[in-house]
Amino acid sequence: MKNYLLSLAAALTLVLAGCAGETNEANQNTNNSAPVEEQQENNLSTSIKLTKEGEEVISEDTFEFEEGESLMDVMDRNFDLTTGFGGDFIVGIDGIGSEDEADYYWNISVNGESLMVGASDYTLEENDEVHFDYQKVE
Repeated sequence: MKNYLLSLAAALTLVLAGCAGETNEANQNTNNSAPVEEQQENNLSTSIKLTKEGEEVISEDTFEFEEGESLMDVMDRNFDLTTGFGGDFIVGIDGIGSEDEADYYWNISVNGESLMVGASDYTLEENDEVHFDYQKVE
């Protein structure tokens, strides 16, 4: 009877060890065959140029942004801004603003067309060419 119990215990041990090995192998094969997906940030870029009266270039650079960001988001992250009209419009950039000279303002154009909304209402698109021109009110 003792030999019978030892044989049964040994058989059960071998069966359990075999099943565990098959399960681990199956898990390893599943893990190895699954494609590794890397999370890529969806960074886009835009160029922003600041000029005074259309001629004097103050700065010009390319900035990265994420899909859905507004022009205000990117400007606020990269420049020292003064805003007006409830924070929707940029009135000063890096210390240059209409508070200094009441008859000047920042005219904004995107891809050669005047922006008809505030910077917070404009959602940037890939490769937008943004131009801020500090100009005199006529």
